[in-house]
Amino acid sequence: MNNLSSKHRKLAYVIAIIVLLIPVIWLGMPSTGEDGSGGKLAQLRDKHELGESTLGDVDPSSASMNFVLLGLRGIATNMLWIDANEYQKKKEWGKLRSTVDSIILLQPHYMKVWDFQGWNLAYNVSAEWDAVEDRYFWVKEGIKFLNEGVTRNERFPELDWKVGNLHGQKVGRSDEWRQFRRFYKVDPDTERYDGGPDPEINPERLDNYQVAKEHFLIANDKELKHKQHLQMRMLFRGSPWHAQFDYANAMQREGVFGKQRTDAWKQGYDEWTEIYGREEFITPKGPIVLEWTEEDIKALAARDESITEKDVREWTSRYQDTSNYRFWRTRASSESEENTIKAHEYLYQGEQLVFENKLDEAKQKLEEGMALYAAILNRYPSLKSEDLAIEEGLRAVILWRYIHELKGLQLPSSFALKELWLKEQGRVPELESELRRNHGIQ
Repeated sequence: MNNLSSKHRKLAYVIAIIVLLIPVIWLGMPSTGEDGSGGKLAQLRDKHELGESTLGDVDPSSASMNFVLLGLRGIATNMLWIDANEYQKKKEWGKLRSTVDSIILLQPHYMKVWDFQGWNLAYNVSAEWDAVEDRYFWVKEGIKFLNEGVTRNERFPELDWKVGNLHGQKVGRSDEWRQFRRFYKVDPDTERYDGGPDPEINPERLDNYQVAKEHFLIANDKELKHKQHLQMRMLFRGSPWHAQFDYANAMQREGVFGKQRTDAWKQGYDEWTEIYGREEFITPKGPIVLEWTEEDIKALAARDESITEKDVREWTSRYQDTSNYRFWRTRASSESEENTIKAHEYLYQGEQLVFENKLDEAKQKLEEGMALYAAILNRYPSLKSEDLAIEEGLRAVILWRYIHELKGLQLPSSFALKELWLKEQGRVPELESELRRNHGIQ
């Protein structure tokens, strides 16, 4: 090379550059469409769904931000997380939200950003406000934030599950659940939403548990293609049907005892046994189904000579225990019985009569409901293990004892639900506190 003239050396360098550029261009050419065209790397990204376009909607500003920062994205992200924590401590909510928006520009496909900040807005920030309307606003902000995360990330079924959980548990089971469920259908910002729900949260004007179920079903669809790392697969896939049970149970809590409630429980039972119960799950000893028959046992064992019918039965029983499958099948089945419906209705009516200070009528309704409820628990002992079932019985006894105290009556030594009352004394103080807080019961 030293013997070449300057002109020849330059020409050699240009030729070498051109030769080296050929494989670079061949490897790195961007994709030009959905037909798999582009360079080798683009084709591999499309094949394995690793490209930006396969993850979800792409925000051009995210790519621009990363380009401007070059190799400093990690440092910038850490600084923004620190700022976000400081703004939260100082309760500067506007700055917190704008900082979070900046974080997602830098980490749009990092699931934990969406997961944590969505939860943070709906739970931590919401709890900082006194007015229930303001708390609900921040619950909605958390849901909207996670909705954006779902749009930007198609490969994370966990995010869809998290959205469903906020609609279901945060709206439906918070201390403010009565107000939240009302706001869910009639938003407190009546001028902006014209006496209806926030369309970004509830466009179809459904119950919050119905919307939660829809998101859980979407999560299940995605889970078939993209593995989730949130919880045991069997529990993850049971979420839509639990939302259906929650929907039916919410009507009971609010005094709805007609055909709509009965149909909701029946639908829950059918879906639990015919859809969830018939889905195959893989165990260390092969596949099982939760709603198995003797024919299922024989067929599943016949798939592999190393698996016995005993193995299938054993692992089916284990998975039924883990998912509480038998309990929910029994609960959903029992809720369609006339005496069960009457028991719930009498206990609810008795509670309302106490709050209306109609104590004699309340005492009669509570005693009728307690007697029916005790008979149901004796008929279906597994119901005694479920929190909501236990709490319903205990609340009735608390109110019944409260009436005796107000009227100066002697408590009888024996009464319906006494066994439950004695067994679950540890829950009584919290329930009494809730009644005092919500209804002024002393």
